[in-house]
Amino acid sequence: MRSPLIAALAVLAVPPLSSCGDKSPDATTAEKGSAQVSSGTLASEIGSAAGMSTVAAGLKGTGLAGIFDGTAPYTMLAPDDDAFGALGEAGTMLKAPENGAAMAEVLKAHILPGYVTVADIDKAIKAARGKPVKMKTMDGDELSFARNGEALTVTAEDGSTAKVDGNELAASNGVAIPIDAVLKRVPSSG
Repeated sequence: MRSPLIAALAVLAVPPLSSCGDKSPDATTAEKGSAQVSSGTLASEIGSAAGMSTVAAGLKGTGLAGIFDGTAPYTMLAPDDDAFGALGEAGTMLKAPENGAAMAEVLKAHILPGYVTVADIDKAIKAARGKPVKMKTMDGDELSFARNGEALTVTAEDGSTAKVDGNELAASNGVAIPIDAVLKRVPSSG
């Protein structure tokens, strides 16, 4: 009786395992909405990704990188370096080591539990007949995902919005989805 169940679970596990490959640019990015799965951890993938140095440094400086080195799956909606630059003085303030708690709060607002790909989000939107799909972040806030033409957008409870901006990075324990804006209002210094 167990044999069919084990066989069914094995079939479900084959797609992610069969898509593992080397870390060449062609292996870490694939057609829009999907990516080859790297054997590295999400922390290492974010750390080596172009345009994500602010998120990588923030994760490391706040201690959040440790969760992306573990085995539990997470998804990081990763604001690119330009997104932090667009914050001006507030973005500069966030990068300062003494403001690690503020950076941690901002980053937690971009972390989803589980292994969620752009394709998964698109399937959920399709199943909802094009209506926005809501997901909770690590800090307990709710994000809404929607399609606006070709763009996949994400909106936070405070009304801040970002678009998916590039190919996702799929690692052994999670996914980083690049976005073009920071999704949590950051207080300016002063």
